[in-house]
Amino acid sequence: MQSTWMARAGAAAMALALAAVTTPASAAEKEAKPAAPAASGSPRTLQGYVEQEKAFYDHLRKVHPIFKYEKDGRLVGKYTISDREEEFVEFGGGKAYAEKTGEHASITYRLGQESILDLPNKFVGSKKCGECHPAQYEKWKRSRHNLVVRFPDEMVETKDLTKPQFGEAPILPPGITPDAVYAIIGTPRTKYGFLDAWLVRGTYHVEGGLLRDGTGTLVAGGNQHSRTWAESLTPEVAKQIASWVPGFPTKLEDFGDNGSKTWGLTSYGSKNRKSMMFQPATAYCEVCHSFKFDFKSQEELIQALGKPEELRKHTINKGISCEECHGAGAHLMGARASASSNCERCHQRFVWNADEAARDPRQAFNAYFKSRCPSCGTEGSQAYYTAHWESGMTCSTCHDPHEVTANDWRERVTVPGLKKQCQDCHQAQASMFVHNDVHGANKCSSCHMPSMMSCENFGAIQYTDLAGFDTQRTSHIFKILVDPKAKTLDPPPGKDRNWKEGAWRLAKKDGKPFVDLMWACGRTSWGDDDLESAGGCHSPTRSELSKDLHFTNQQQIYDRLMGWQNPVKQGVAEAKRLLDAARPAIAKAKLPPARLGQATLMANQAQAILDTVAADGSSGVHAPRYTIEKVKEAQVLAQGALDVVGAKAPKKVSMR
Repeated sequence: MQSTWMARAGAAAMALALAAVTTPASAAEKEAKPAAPAASGSPRTLQGYVEQEKAFYDHLRKVHPIFKYEKDGRLVGKYTISDREEEFVEFGGGKAYAEKTGEHASITYRLGQESILDLPNKFVGSKKCGECHPAQYEKWKRSRHNLVVRFPDEMVETKDLTKPQFGEAPILPPGITPDAVYAIIGTPRTKYGFLDAWLVRGTYHVEGGLLRDGTGTLVAGGNQHSRTWAESLTPEVAKQIASWVPGFPTKLEDFGDNGSKTWGLTSYGSKNRKSMMFQPATAYCEVCHSFKFDFKSQEELIQALGKPEELRKHTINKGISCEECHGAGAHLMGARASASSNCERCHQRFVWNADEAARDPRQAFNAYFKSRCPSCGTEGSQAYYTAHWESGMTCSTCHDPHEVTANDWRERVTVPGLKKQCQDCHQAQASMFVHNDVHGANKCSSCHMPSMMSCENFGAIQYTDLAGFDTQRTSHIFKILVDPKAKTLDPPPGKDRNWKEGAWRLAKKDGKPFVDLMWACGRTSWGDDDLESAGGCHSPTRSELSKDLHFTNQQQIYDRLMGWQNPVKQGVAEAKRLLDAARPAIAKAKLPPARLGQATLMANQAQAILDTVAADGSSGVHAPRYTIEKVKEAQVLAQGALDVVGAKAPKKVSMR
């Protein structure tokens, strides 16, 4: 990452950098006091939001241990300063977007209504909301929305955060102890990271000493517990995958920049022993892993930095709490219930690419990627160009925001609480699928919503063409494209499919993204509840089916589907041919009403079957045997109608 304004020396350099946002305030005004919170009057500008953290950063530069380690020559790896200018102005193609359009926008990250730096605030705490809304409060308490930020003593999964968990890796990396962190980020579903006692994202660990004592050596990376790697992607499993995925890492040293000295500890927001971000929570973390304090001023907050117990004592909210969506104090303090679009703050992360915008200005944005898989939080940006979104569906159409986790939050996978199921709208497909004797135990989402997003940016194990293996969040693309080669995820133009050096993109067909057959049927994931409940589907690594149903490439799946679809398509064509002959024959026939009625009824029954097959749209995939039986029935009925009126269908014309 490029250095940003806090990495540059002096107020003059800062002013020059901020000039790229809009006309800056004077240096004297900047030094006088932090930017005022939005509640003071007119809406805060993007520039005002960026400038607000200056005093916070200035203090951190004086007191954070990383700078002491650097001064003493006990720092392994270089750091870059990551601030709001980088994350909210430059990120996601924002800089190029501004150069092209003259407009500045926070493309990838939405600003929260209030920051931890907006002090004093009007937050009252979720418990207060629960006094009048107990049903919603009880649902929310069990959800991961509540649990994305926890204090060390709230970690019920383990009593010792420095001991191995789900494998060889501890939740806290070497040299980091509970008394040196503010909170743990994450749940047992995917990963664990930490915010240190200075509210800085933990992109490092300490060797030969302890952070709390300032001893040892501070080392870039090796900072995040990855459950997939620690528990599921064992050395034995890695070797099994490597037998059909050439180059898959099987030894610690093979994981490179993503790795560490411990199996299961990844380098996130960093490169192992090479580089790391110095990223206070104000620049990124607090957007989705939210928390709020009841300090009366920024000065009080700044004085508490480095004192985790003091910070915790003054924490009034943490996690995606009631007030993060409904406003500080909600109606108790004059705020109003917010719209469903609030989900977009964390779940609609976009990126702008000049070539895509030039090709189709109506679809100028894509979902945000850090590497080869879509990033977490891109559910909304994936769905944005789908038929679902265009028809008016939003997150809250299906989801209950108070019950984002219907199952036990400690389980390996998430089962969301839903207000609507697919079959509530897709009744034609449901009426067909109920007869499926191949996949009848599966859900629609088993194929149409594969876990594709990465919560970890674990690029070393991302092999998107083979639908694996760093996959944690459910995709929201829905439509499956039956094609032997087309891929859901593509590198940028001019890059081959082995490219690993940056962000990939969602492919589109007719302006809409699609799920390819490998992701739909052959993916390998350990965070996919559909895969868990379906015996591993057709994953060569996880499937419980016979080996001839383990799919290692997309062509295999396509050939299987053609075995279902071709007979249906051919049968439908034949039934239509017979009906096309029967309709005019019935109209011309001079027969008793009973005979004409019989022929008409048979033709109508045949047409009803064809209409159902057409409305289903899967050409037999939703119920292979049943569909072909019904198509044959339509043929019999159409031929019967012809026989009743004594007519014959024209001979088939050879297509050769």
